Amino acid sequence: MWVVHSLDPQMDLHPGDLRRRLIEHAQAPELLTRSLADEGRRIQSTLERDVIKRLVQAGYHVIPRWMVGSRNVDLVVEGNGKRLAIECDGDRDLPPEKLRDDMERQSMLERLGWTFARVRGSIFFREPDRAMKPIFDKLQSLDIPATSAASDRGNRSASLGELTERVIRRADELREEWSAVRDKRRLRSQHSDSLA
Repeated sequence: MWVVHSLDPQMDLHPGDLRRRLIEHAQAPELLTRSLADEGRRIQSTLERDVIKRLVQAGYHVIPRWMVGSRNVDLVVEGNGKRLAIECDGDRDLPPEKLRDDMERQSMLERLGWTFARVRGSIFFREPDRAMKPIFDKLQSLDIPATSAASDRGNRSASLGELTERVIRRADELREEWSAVRDKRRLRSQHSDSLA
């Protein structure tokens, strides 16, 4: 979908304005496909929420609580036809039997071809950049690109520049055509007035 506009949605339109929502959706549809309220209900912990924020800010498409059969994965990052499962550990205390179930679930999913990475809450809350570095490294090694507006801005601005030029050229052509038609009508009108 292409939306041609002359507004800066953040400056010219109020947050609830339908036009603003449309423009923002056209700029980054993957960020608006799920309502924040829906994702908020699916996210279980502060650690997951903070990890999602960092991934989305970096431009990745993140899905919380990905269901695989009767089991789920804390977070999944998708892109380029690939997925990375991310488990967030340590924000809540798990009894030993839950920890064992968690590791068995990961092992089973790895046998099915899933790739996992883990974020430790004990590291994340002290040094978030250090905790996220292995995640970003793993995403890069799997060739999962950042796909949102944050990462596309450079590429998109060049293609938007070309598109803008084409739209302006076409608008000028249409104005000239309409002007010529208007002039012909005016001449006909003047000619018929002079005959009468």
